[in-house]
Amino acid sequence: MRDDEGDDADESTAATSEGSGRTPERDRDGGPGARPGTVHVDAFGAVGDGDADDGPALQAALDAAADRGGGTVTLPPGTYRHERSLLYGSNLVVDGHGATLLFDPPDPDATALVPRSYGGGERVRQVVVDGLTLGSVDPAKGNGIGVAHAEDVTVRGCRGENLRWHLVDVAGGKDVLVRNCYAVGLRSAAYQADNLTERGGLVVAPPGGGVENAAVDGSANENVAIVNNVAEDCARGVHLHRSGGHDLSVDGNKIRRCTDVGILGDDGTDWHDVRITGNIVEGTETSTGIRLDGRYRNISVENNTVRNHGGDGITVHPGGHGAAGDVSDGPDEFEEAVAEGVSVSDNTIECVGGAGIALRRASGEVADNYVYDVGIGGSRRDGSTEGREDGSLRGRPIHEPSGVVVERGDGVTVTDNVCRAVAGVGFVVRGGRNVAVTANELFDFEVGVLAVSDPTPTARVRVAANTLEGREGSQCGIRLRGGFDHRLDGNDCRRVDRGVELLGVRRVFFRDTDVVGGGDDGDDGEVGYLLDGCEELRFRDNDADGFARSTVLTGSTDIEGQLPHADVRVGSDCADVTLTFPGRAPPTEGRFDVGCRVRNVEPSPGGAMGWVCVDGGDPGTWHPFGRIDHDSV
Repeated sequence: MRDDEGDDADESTAATSEGSGRTPERDRDGGPGARPGTVHVDAFGAVGDGDADDGPALQAALDAAADRGGGTVTLPPGTYRHERSLLYGSNLVVDGHGATLLFDPPDPDATALVPRSYGGGERVRQVVVDGLTLGSVDPAKGNGIGVAHAEDVTVRGCRGENLRWHLVDVAGGKDVLVRNCYAVGLRSAAYQADNLTERGGLVVAPPGGGVENAAVDGSANENVAIVNNVAEDCARGVHLHRSGGHDLSVDGNKIRRCTDVGILGDDGTDWHDVRITGNIVEGTETSTGIRLDGRYRNISVENNTVRNHGGDGITVHPGGHGAAGDVSDGPDEFEEAVAEGVSVSDNTIECVGGAGIALRRASGEVADNYVYDVGIGGSRRDGSTEGREDGSLRGRPIHEPSGVVVERGDGVTVTDNVCRAVAGVGFVVRGGRNVAVTANELFDFEVGVLAVSDPTPTARVRVAANTLEGREGSQCGIRLRGGFDHRLDGNDCRRVDRGVELLGVRRVFFRDTDVVGGGDDGDDGEVGYLLDGCEELRFRDNDADGFARSTVLTGSTDIEGQLPHADVRVGSDCADVTLTFPGRAPPTEGRFDVGCRVRNVEPSPGGAMGWVCVDGGDPGTWHPFGRIDHDSV
């Protein structure tokens, strides 16, 4: 929808009035000096002093415009108190610059300005509401501008304050643009997209008396744009409430000091083709930045700035959250369906208490985001963290401090992100398959990368080309716990107590993953590579430096590896371990199986090129191989 459609509507409705065959006497309904198609509310008795009930006069002006097929209804500067919902028709411009509608409704949920089509039937079309301020006599009552069963509607330059609910409430609208509006101090969301699938989508107190609901006919929203608006000191900035539809844009809005969620999508929402881009979402210690539950297809969350929230930064659960059948039936089963086409990219997230970014049951990418100060300061929680969504803030779940969390995904790429100062884990994969964590930079963390089979198995997780630099007391660079068919390739881990931990994994290959232990105090780290309870593990070309022990294997079977160092400890509970590593002599401790080899690092004439284990044991029986000839060439 074009930004200038309001001007077009003004011109088209005026032309309709002029060419309608109405007499000059009827055109004078607009008041002295009014141009054809323009209606002034004071000509119908509106006072605008904030005390008199101007509702009947305002409705009479709106009706007059509707009777002539449209036009402009102008409210001179003033405060117009009204007790009933005002109903507007098609081909209309409401010019409210300098005017305030002060609503004193009979029902706390009633809406101040509503299309005549709220009850169903023919839709209201081509409407512009421009420059109007909406408020309530009692801040515990009142909704602002409603768009129900209406299409081609623009709300621009309007202001909302002292309302219980929303400045703009779109329910079953089509081609709706909300732009350049300002809302302050609302107890709920400043801008809401609802639908008409259940009672309560929009509440109306019509002039005839009583209170009604907009007709419930299953209408969804189509092509709704909420752009370049401001919401300050509201519970929520934008709320997708029980809504659904397609082609939603939430772009360029500034949401400041929200107390609940900056941009919220309810669990029951169902949208496709959604863009959440270019917004600034600032919060408080009780808020979450962007949280999108429900079901989404083709959703982009890009170029947003999210900061100062006690909860999570950006949480996208596009495959549904909390619904029956949400989790697989057992620890060895994968979920079938995930949402496709999800992109969370180019966002800046700073100073949050939970996860910087969390993605659940989706396929897509988390790319080029900058995340820092996660779980730092007063928001930091004690104890080990693994990116679980086990906390609560104002009744909403939040994650343990983490940079990026991917839970139960299928086909997710986490790449080219930069994370700094993370109180918990930098990158977390919890359940799911086909997840790649590649080419990221992470500084100052407790655990760099964690993949864990909880609540569902993990499979085919690739961790490659990441730079991970810890801090004093960082626990681990890369930790894989459970799952199978993982791959580590080309990672660089520094300043950690343990470089790589592989715990209970199967069929894992890793190479070129170098680790450096120790911290500023000069003490060595504990272990470079800790491999416990593994099966079918293959590794080569990895190097550990600055650890008390370079490589430790326990409880593992079917292991083959090439080590650049001789500092390896193989537990007596291991089996089928074939290692090749450098040394000056065969090992004197540790469990080794037939076929293990030691490359002689000090070869000399008459000496051996190395030693091979011919009888497994602790340390086994070793024989020299490759006697070096005394003759020189």
